[in-house]
Parts: sequence; structure tokens; C-alpha cells
Amino acid sequence: VMHFHTVLGLVFCVSFVSADTLPEGYFGKFALDHSDNFDEYLKATGLGWFKRRLVSLAGVEKVFTKAGPNSFDFDNLTTKKDLHYKNVVLGKEFIGEGLDSSKQKITFSMRGGHLYEKHVPTDPNAEQKEDEYSFKLDGDTLVQTLQANGVVAKRYYKRQ
Repeated sequence: VMHFHTVLGLVFCVSFVSADTLPEGYFGKFALDHSDNFDEYLKATGLGWFKRRLVSLAGVEKVFTKAGPNSFDFDNLTTKKDLHYKNVVLGKEFIGEGLDSSKQKITFSMRGGHLYEKHVPTDPNAEQKEDEYSFKLDGDTLVQTLQANGVVAKRYYKRQ
């Protein structure tokens, strides 16, 4: 009887660990195709007209690469600034750079079939405020959902 419980516990642990890895479909390179309601979202975050223009016109690529059995690298490549997060483990907070160059506490996690990317600035005066984006796969499209002050925007990235 003891042996049976040990095996059951082991199976549970293994399946729990594998649930905390990025699903295969996310790996690859996705380039921004189009956005819905993005300018309204940026306005809701407090960005002025000029900065909103710069952000809206920037080309963006999101690249997910397998790094280890339970980790991945995430590159957010824009015509303005590139961000590289290495050896990301789902659910594990790390310090990374935000698009405004401030230090951010960043956590990626999977919930309900969506990938979430949460940013919390370490400096309360940082331009980039606390935010969380979600990503979901829709065929060959990575759909990012952003929300600020009740405004919801979506950005659509096509697999390259």
C-alpha cells in the first residue's frame, strides 16, 4: 500500500511540473500584424500624443525560444528598443528591464490556457506602471490583450 501512494505522489508531481512549462505552440517568432483599440489603451495609460505615435508605429516581434527543460528565453524586439529575458521559468519572478529602461519585477505564468506577463516597477516613479498582459494562440496568430483603466486593446502577431 505504501508503494502505491509513493507512485501516485510521483505521478502527481511529474504532471504538476510539466504543467508549468510553456506550451510548444508558443515557441517561434511572431511579428505584429495589426492592433485593435491600441491608441485608446495607450491614452488610458497616460501617454501623450507624441509618445503614443512612436509606440503605435514601432514594429514589434515577440520571440519565444526553449532554453532548458522548464525555461525559455523571451525577446521583445521593437524598432525603438529590444528587451531580452533569459531562462524565464513560469511563476518565478525576476528583475528585468522595461520598455522605459526602468527595472521591473517580471513574472510569466500560465492560467486558463493563456500566458500572462506581469510587470511591477521597482521604482515608484518609473514611467512604466504596473501592468499585466495576456497572450493566447489562435492558429498561427499570437493575440495579446492589454487593459488599462477599463480600456481593452488587442494586438495580433503572425507566426513568421
